[in-house]
Amino acid sequence: MLTFKQIEAVHWVGKLGSFAAAADKLNTTQSAISKRLAEIEMLLDVQLFDRSRRTARLTEKGQEILALGEEMLLLRERFIASAGRESIAVRRFRIGVTELTALTWLPSFVQAFRHTYPDVELQPEIDVSVGLCEKLKKGAVDLIIVPPVFNDVNFEAIPLKELTLAWMCSPELCTQRKTLTLQQITAYPVLMQVERSGVDVGYDRWFREKGLSIQRIYAGNSLIALSALTMLGFGVSYLPAEYFSDLAISGQLQVLRSDESLPKVPYFAVYRSDGPIAFSQRVAVMAEEFCDFSKPVTMPRIVHKNTPPHRNPKNT
Repeated sequence: MLTFKQIEAVHWVGKLGSFAAAADKLNTTQSAISKRLAEIEMLLDVQLFDRSRRTARLTEKGQEILALGEEMLLLRERFIASAGRESIAVRRFRIGVTELTALTWLPSFVQAFRHTYPDVELQPEIDVSVGLCEKLKKGAVDLIIVPPVFNDVNFEAIPLKELTLAWMCSPELCTQRKTLTLQQITAYPVLMQVERSGVDVGYDRWFREKGLSIQRIYAGNSLIALSALTMLGFGVSYLPAEYFSDLAISGQLQVLRSDESLPKVPYFAVYRSDGPIAFSQRVAVMAEEFCDFSKPVTMPRIVHKNTPPHRNPKNT
């Protein structure tokens, strides 16, 4: 008998191009994926994949079965969603976020997710924006929270909030309190994260549009390290205004006034259009509710169950 597990195996091997990627996506083993594909090929008496290549390439008949399987999976999702039970078919959900989200609203979001979907295992992953987009494309994560560095037609994006940034430096680096021009500010070395940071990708484009020639100093992929180097006087940097406002108030950082405001950076919840769409939409709406880039005053209280359930990491 044909099963949804077999259809999912065909779907994700076809979409991701390898048994390993499909196994990771479905939280199972490569041998389980091979078994499901062999079963469906035997049942239908067809060869779905050309196994002579390094990557799993669909045969002509395999492409037909893939298209029909997609329709079946979408109908299943619509059937479940009509009852408001989008999480039934989801055992694990992997969310990718940048460091700023992890430092600010991720803990509260995780608590709310666990309360709302106790039977779904949430797995957060922290990386720079470009890296997260690559992982989403490969099926290594299910949803990401990033600035607009994505351009894949298979991605759906839900707008969250905009991030406000401010020029900051060590009080010892610049003693002027008057309003400065962009040229005056960027005469100092500009500290920034690696080029794969979504914020820096956007700001690099903005600097070019303004015709600014800046001396870049890359401070790795850590926002905390970037702020530390800024406080030590290695240069100026554009930092999240709300998150670092306490350091500006305490005098450890100085906010530079500019004659031109820094552009705000929009954040999005992004997910694949060929995954569990209804559930991903629910998670995106929850992310929109919790998205807040200010520094949390208190961390959410962690509530442990008396006997936390043990989940088998691999569902065969």
